[in-house]
Amino acid sequence: MLSYGDRVVAAVSGGADSMLMLNFLLSVREKYNLDIICAHVEHGIRGQESIDDAEFVKQFCIKNDIEFKIKHIDAVNESKTASKSVEEYSREKRYEFFCSIDCDKIATAHNLTDNAETVLFRLARETGLKGMCGIPAVRDKIIRPLIEIPSSDIREYCSKEGIKYRTDSTNSCNDYSRNIIRNEILPLFSKLNSSCEDAINSFISDANEDYCFIEKSADLAYKECLYDNKLLTDKLLHLDIAIAKRVILRYFKNFGVELDRNHLESIYKIVSVPSKVQIKGNVFAVSNSKYLRIANFTAADFVTDFDSQILNIDEFNGKNIDFYCDYDKIIGSVYLRKRQDGDAVKPAGRGCTKTLKKLFNELSVPVEKRDSIPVICDSSGVIGIYGICADERVRVDGSTQNVFVIKLPSED
Repeated sequence: MLSYGDRVVAAVSGGADSMLMLNFLLSVREKYNLDIICAHVEHGIRGQESIDDAEFVKQFCIKNDIEFKIKHIDAVNESKTASKSVEEYSREKRYEFFCSIDCDKIATAHNLTDNAETVLFRLARETGLKGMCGIPAVRDKIIRPLIEIPSSDIREYCSKEGIKYRTDSTNSCNDYSRNIIRNEILPLFSKLNSSCEDAINSFISDANEDYCFIEKSADLAYKECLYDNKLLTDKLLHLDIAIAKRVILRYFKNFGVELDRNHLESIYKIVSVPSKVQIKGNVFAVSNSKYLRIANFTAADFVTDFDSQILNIDEFNGKNIDFYCDYDKIIGSVYLRKRQDGDAVKPAGRGCTKTLKKLFNELSVPVEKRDSIPVICDSSGVIGIYGICADERVRVDGSTQNVFVIKLPSED
């Protein structure tokens, strides 16, 4: 957790945990040549008691030649403005403050009891294996030296060694979710097993080992499944469900989309049954017989205007033209529209009739682009699909004298 010469920000509230941690850092300051900065957040919740906590920490720092930094917030009112709980908002502001200070490490005083509470809290709110891994001992430059020490041991040690600390009066109040776990639920667990915190810690350790193994397996599987920014469905189907779901999560996260449990379940189902699932707004998961991919169904302006030209068969060469047909076989006027349910076309020269859905599937036209492809009609019906084919009824053949050519205004 510590390296020689580290500049360490110690997050200190003034409570037993953080004061023990600060005393520990002081005890190794010379050995590790540490530059210690004490960071304190005054939340503006407990009135004078909160101000006194800040002063207590400040005076300790002055006495022990430690740089002291403080941030004042109005957690109750500011959290309302931010539409967040007081707990969530306060935590964000604390870490925002700690990370704003130039340092090598940020030391927080989370202990084993905090870790047990965290796991129970996440379990009650719904979580997966990752959530059961608890609070990491080291994450980036954040270190937690007390993470395997029970809260009771910390207070006993402070009492034995004469380490003074402040007691937060709100700790006994069950208005906050964590306090309910701390004051009511964990004591009930202790009645079942007096060493329940150690038991939870063992579970956290096992969960971390299993999670690391599964994640490594998922990393390898992801590389095998990814092709041309899509996931190969046949490879996904051969994976264990735990790995397949993690591959899907990685894929969408790489496109900036975090999936919740319900969306993940729905998307996993369409791996074997071609379909699409809306994730949010215009963002969909789309699958066919080969691929699972992300798609954006952003509505584009549909072009109904077009430029047309009638060419004599002798001057027509057919190059770089996205739609042409026999002018003399057209019935009435020509217009463009979006596709409609039941639309079908008989592609010139193929001797079969295709619904647009089947034709688009055959040509692997992305589903999110299908509504933007113009269907070309005359007074009798569909005469072609722009950029794809003309209908057999208006095909250019040996008897054609005049060729009708369409170009969209957006084309060069």
